[in-house]
Amino acid sequence: MDLLEGLHQAELGPIRWLQGLPGVFLPVMQALSAFGTDSFFLLVLPAVYWCVSPRLGLRLGLTVLAAAGTNAILKLAFHQPRPYWIDPGVRPLALENTYGLPSGHAQVAAASWGQVARIASRRGAWWAFGVLTFLVGLSRVYLGVHFVSDVVAGFACGLAVLLLVVKLEEPATAWWLRRPLWAQLVASAVLPGALIGLAALFHGSATVVAMAGGLFGTLAGASLMNRLGWFDAGGPVRLRVARWLVGSAVAGLLWYVTRHITSDLLLFARYAVIALWVQAGAPVAFIRLGLMPRRAVQ
Repeated sequence: MDLLEGLHQAELGPIRWLQGLPGVFLPVMQALSAFGTDSFFLLVLPAVYWCVSPRLGLRLGLTVLAAAGTNAILKLAFHQPRPYWIDPGVRPLALENTYGLPSGHAQVAAASWGQVARIASRRGAWWAFGVLTFLVGLSRVYLGVHFVSDVVAGFACGLAVLLLVVKLEEPATAWWLRRPLWAQLVASAVLPGALIGLAALFHGSATVVAMAGGLFGTLAGASLMNRLGWFDAGGPVRLRVARWLVGSAVAGLLWYVTRHITSDLLLFARYAVIALWVQAGAPVAFIRLGLMPRRAVQ
């Protein structure tokens, strides 16, 4: 029995104990779990980008993509089981088809909510970040999809991603903006390609391809907006709501018509197109429809 296998056996008891709590905890834990999904952030971030601040939306979006993409690769590298895979006494209260270590919810929550707290720069925000991130991790153990060690590793990886993003944000942005548009677009393709290549060393995954497509669309879309001119995400509430409704309707339509895509190339294109719509297509459409004015990014 190797070290991780022995640790997993020791962690099964606490999982069964948590699952023995009254059933009223189940919907609470399911709701808390949602705050650590990349899907939650990818649904919310367009509203932030279009209706609050493009700079904030872009920073958070790249943080989510970095956390989710590296997590998918780490899962492939560690190749570790879920609790309910090895113990029929653990109830799978949520179903996952990927490996367990590290917890993706914990990693995305630590990186993304940590970025929110850093941007807010208030003590209360840091406390809220800490409590919410802990509860997301606890929910994953309760639901039987992660060992405690998976969650702790996810927290550590998420904080590492956050620190790396914070460290590289200013120099990387300065370097990027000094490049001509064609070079920015090439770099937008090279970085996702490197992500897919790294995942291929561990036999790849659809999640990595999807995140790579989203990364390409986000970077390319931001480069195009920088060339075309940024926009003012403020204005009356009615205009912000109209942007969200129009933009989300088109994004939802793109999602629906491409829902049966299975090949890696088309999956990459699917997420790239949706991200390009969010980053550049929607703002251009909003400006032409009179739903938002142009303005230099703040």
